[in-house]
Amino acid sequence: MKKISAVFAALFFAAAFAGCGAPRYTGKTYTYFNAPITIQIDSRGLSKARLKEIFDGAENILAEIHALTDEKNAQSDVSKFNSLKKDESVPIDPITADVVNEALRYSELTGGYFNILTAPLTELWGFSAADYGDENYVFTPPTDAEIAAALPATDLKNIRLEGGILTKLNDDKTKIDLGGIAKGYALKKAREYLEGEGIIYGIISGGSSSLELMKYSENQSFEMGVKHPRGAADTPPLIEIETENISVSTSGDYERFYEYENIRYSHLINPYTGKPIDDGTMSVTVLGKDGALCDALSTALAAMGYEKAILFAKNYADDFSVFIVYTENGQNYIYSDLPADRFSVSDKSYTVIGGNG
Repeated sequence: MKKISAVFAALFFAAAFAGCGAPRYTGKTYTYFNAPITIQIDSRGLSKARLKEIFDGAENILAEIHALTDEKNAQSDVSKFNSLKKDESVPIDPITADVVNEALRYSELTGGYFNILTAPLTELWGFSAADYGDENYVFTPPTDAEIAAALPATDLKNIRLEGGILTKLNDDKTKIDLGGIAKGYALKKAREYLEGEGIIYGIISGGSSSLELMKYSENQSFEMGVKHPRGAADTPPLIEIETENISVSTSGDYERFYEYENIRYSHLINPYTGKPIDDGTMSVTVLGKDGALCDALSTALAAMGYEKAILFAKNYADDFSVFIVYTENGQNYIYSDLPADRFSVSDKSYTVIGGNG
């Protein structure tokens, strides 16, 4: 039976499952969180009406979480909060409150490297939804003075969530950006829904950055590919691993960036310096049992830089696994806490360290 590289699931999924005794997969693709979200499940034994009911239920979950957390939606909880002045409050939906509470918990876990208040820095560096992708936008790196002026608004002490009421404190410029967790959270909730509906075999793909893998088939796992951070569109995945029943999230400096005077400026911003990462970290992939946590950690570990990220990963190796791809002194490395025989690397210029590598 042919296997599947999960990062290309939306393109090759149907062909991959051809074969005697294999699940019969049916899929739907939606657009939420600025990405194609593809849900594919085993449709054996399901009527057309039942299949539609399941897909509609999953989409409703994605749509609701997107509507509540989308900064471009003027009616979203995020937009309502961002329009407040300091010392003003807004009631938020229990779903939004749950996302924010999880985000704050992960901020504490990562020592502040996961920070949902970096929107002023994102805007300053031209990575806001309004600027990035605008053909008329001309990128120029902000000055140190401009960065210093924006940093106070990103202090996590500037928000308080109590009893479903979200309050802005200390700084009018404080804004929430849930882009580092909302998609992972939504995919997790959609997977929980599918499992509650009796679905065993399936996958939810959130573009190339987030995955919820259920079971592939009774006797075979998914073959998941991690994108080559310096490859072209047709470059094979840098890393391949067989896995199932797991959440996956990847953050990379190749996803959104500007080049200015031969320097790459990534959208991954260190919340303490206010500047894009520049230590050589190219991508971080986190594999675990909670999609929201994986989403947040892939962002946080990239922001803290590979040295701190490796130390962090070693301390929490029982809770999740990682692939940290970076360059140091002209040499490319992949750190993973997984045994070396669990995965393969296509580009032999990358040296594997950690695990049994």
